[in-house]
Amino acid sequence: MRSPWTGTIVEIYFDTHPHWVMDYGCYAMTLRCRGSLPLAIQEKLKEIGLSLKGIAPASPDAVALRRKHFAVLDHALDAATGSCPFAERKAAQAMSDLLADYDFDGLCFDHWVVMPNHLHLITAPLELTCAQAFRTHWSRFKALSAKHINQLQQTKGGFWQASWYDRWIRNETEHKSWQQYLQQNPIKAGLHDWNYKK
Repeated sequence: MRSPWTGTIVEIYFDTHPHWVMDYGCYAMTLRCRGSLPLAIQEKLKEIGLSLKGIAPASPDAVALRRKHFAVLDHALDAATGSCPFAERKAAQAMSDLLADYDFDGLCFDHWVVMPNHLHLITAPLELTCAQAFRTHWSRFKALSAKHINQLQQTKGGFWQASWYDRWIRNETEHKSWQQYLQQNPIKAGLHDWNYKK
């Protein structure tokens, strides 16, 4: 069986931050619900994103800015001051069940945590041929999962924020670190009896 740590870079594309598209790799993803962040935090994240433009994606400055972006995002999401559709435990359980069964064109999840206003996901190794394939996988997942939760909650309209945070996981040590992060995230956010994770 092929190791996910031996994939090669297919493409790097940029929207709010650089996305590394691999021919075979695992990803840590954060998807947030629409309306989950205050405007001031959104502006701060845009600022960081603009600073990333024009910097080589693998440079130390770019790495530091991406870490700052994730830290600002994660702290604000854990404060849960905006829209929190998964605070309703029925919705959190439904999303966790969907993640357990989801397998569409090779996109499936080895680990996840459903938080009140966002998801943290670790994918199984994903084969990709181009950036468009990467975007298509996530657009499809967001559409299907939004439809599922909207039906459950009898709501309509946009559910997910358009952008997302992703990190190509470089090696086994980093993979284990992300797993630990997902396991600890509810505790860090004060959700001590939160079981919507794997």
